[in-house]
Amino acid sequence: MAREQLERFRLVDQAQEDLRSAGRMLIPDLDAVLEAFYRRALADPVAAAFFADDSRVAHARAAQKAHWTRLLSGDLGEAYFTSIEHIGRVHAAIDLPLELFVSSYALASSDLLERLLAKLGLRLVGPSAARSRRIVSAVTRAFMLDIEQVTDVTFRVWGEEQKKAFDHLEAAIDELADGNLTHAVPGPGESDFPAAYDDVRVKLNGAARNLEALFARVALSMEDLLNIVQTVSGSADELSRRTSSQAASLEETTAAMQMINESVRSTSERTSETRGIFDSARREMYESSQVAGNAADVMGEIKTSSEKIAQIIGLIDDIAFQTNLLALNAGVEAARAGEAGRGFAVVAGEVRSLAANSSDAAREIRALIQSSSDQVKHGAVLVENARSSLERVVSGFSSMFDVVSSIAESSTEQSKGMQEISQSIIELDRITQSNASMVDQTSDAMDGIRRMAEDTRTQLGSLRFRQQGGSMEIGWGDGDEDLQRTG
Repeated sequence: MAREQLERFRLVDQAQEDLRSAGRMLIPDLDAVLEAFYRRALADPVAAAFFADDSRVAHARAAQKAHWTRLLSGDLGEAYFTSIEHIGRVHAAIDLPLELFVSSYALASSDLLERLLAKLGLRLVGPSAARSRRIVSAVTRAFMLDIEQVTDVTFRVWGEEQKKAFDHLEAAIDELADGNLTHAVPGPGESDFPAAYDDVRVKLNGAARNLEALFARVALSMEDLLNIVQTVSGSADELSRRTSSQAASLEETTAAMQMINESVRSTSERTSETRGIFDSARREMYESSQVAGNAADVMGEIKTSSEKIAQIIGLIDDIAFQTNLLALNAGVEAARAGEAGRGFAVVAGEVRSLAANSSDAAREIRALIQSSSDQVKHGAVLVENARSSLERVVSGFSSMFDVVSSIAESSTEQSKGMQEISQSIIELDRITQSNASMVDQTSDAMDGIRRMAEDTRTQLGSLRFRQQGGSMEIGWGDGDEDLQRTG
């Protein structure tokens, strides 16, 4: 590999002899060049920060002089490349900025080339010019090889450190992927983790701790959430059953209310019909009362007429009595007259007989009139009683009519109220049915949430969490919902 590098920069055979020729001219000037090199470095705050004290400067200066002496001596064997390896690793260890190394090296090599050119002088022209150009070219290529090799080693070391860091980080990520949140990347003092990447390690460990704490809280919160979901799901199921029962009860209530409403409506109609019947009966009873009153008046007139007839019959009876007296007197006078008054006596007898018959007829008529008068009086009393009874009946019918009217009006209002109640119950039944459907949907949704929570809890069950110096493993199985500790 070293031979290939030397051939790539054409630093083999004659070139190494040219380097030795240059070294005989430049090695004596290395102290002056290095003096200027470290004077510039210490004047730069960035470069000076890499040297804690003068002893560090002296050590670095001696090592650099030895390396350049080996380079300018054409000694490009194993010792040279070992020195290159050491320089590159030191640069990587102290994290020397590449631009600072290249710029400083360019200035130092420029100083050496200026001194070389000054010493070659006139030999750059004439017969020795070709050899002088070879020497300058060899020195230039040698310093370029030096820069390339140191840079290559530095990058290789950085790559090695990066690989070490990535190996640790990858192992930590694998542990995280396996659910182990307790794993921490060890620091530079505990492992070969490069200090240059320690800030990444600290951030990853911090992120892992935060993730651990987060998942621990999520696991515990998930357990609480699952308990809440189970409680809500049970309540939703119970609510669903109750809502379904309520819906069924409302359906029965709706049917019953419709029957009651129909019955009340029918009762209202029949009450209205009864009110009409009572009103008709009241009018008929009132008319009957009027007829009874008229009959009582007629009976009074009949009584008056009977009394007048009785008076006339009395008068006829008196006339018959007077006629009988006249006939008797006529008979007496006819007897006194003898034979001459015999015909007159016969007439008088007939008149007396007629008067007797008239008197008998008058007495019979009087008796009939008296009997008729008594019956008329009794009939008048009965008719008066009937009229009074009819008036009381009419009054009762009026009261009953008012009551029936009030009942009819109340039945009508009740029918309207029952219709409104029935409509409200129908609407309530519709809402209840809708609520039952929504409760069923809610119950299904809660079942879905519960299943997702259980799935999440199962997934969290594979994670391990640190707790009080140990680790905590979330595990659930067959109803075990406790946090399980592992050391």
